[in-house]
Amino acid sequence: MRLLYKWPVAAAIVLIIAGAYVYVTKDRAIDFSLNNWDGKTVTMEDLRGKVVVLAFSYSNCTVRCPVVTVRLTALDEMMNAPEDVVYLHVSIDPEKDTLESRKKYFSLYKLDAVKDNRWMFVSGETDELSRLWKFYGIDIEKIDEKMLPEGYYIEYTPKLVLIDKGGSIRHEADFFFQEEEVIEKIREMA
Repeated sequence: MRLLYKWPVAAAIVLIIAGAYVYVTKDRAIDFSLNNWDGKTVTMEDLRGKVVVLAFSYSNCTVRCPVVTVRLTALDEMMNAPEDVVYLHVSIDPEKDTLESRKKYFSLYKLDAVKDNRWMFVSGETDELSRLWKFYGIDIEKIDEKMLPEGYYIEYTPKLVLIDKGGSIRHEADFFFQEEEVIEKIREMA
């Protein structure tokens, strides 16, 4: 009788340990292989040793993306442009996010990504990008709008993700983040 009682307890302990393992794995940023605005391949592994501030964006964006880019630029200035922090924009519009349009995007905000390679805007094959969108919970809906110069806009989940130097996700926020909180989180990881 005693032996039967111990099995459920042992099984529960195994499930708890397995659940903890899955949780730790979920907190790890997934790897990818995408091309930067300059055509060079970037992987998550390449960014190890850096704090990654990840945001989803598209180069024809006229509302959400410019706001987050300006806010990230302000954060960077407030922190005195730390060399170990990378700002990674991930495309949600691979069809239109060409090398040229992504390069132009940064120039609109007076960011010289050639001189300051901490600013990245990656895109690539839809299959590779959709793995990232799914992993980070980014819902995307392209909406035709003839009144806009580009003829459309994209409604999507506005998420900012902070990834530490070892590749673990440490913080998530929407685009209405509090600057002080994000700066504090980045400094904890630096």
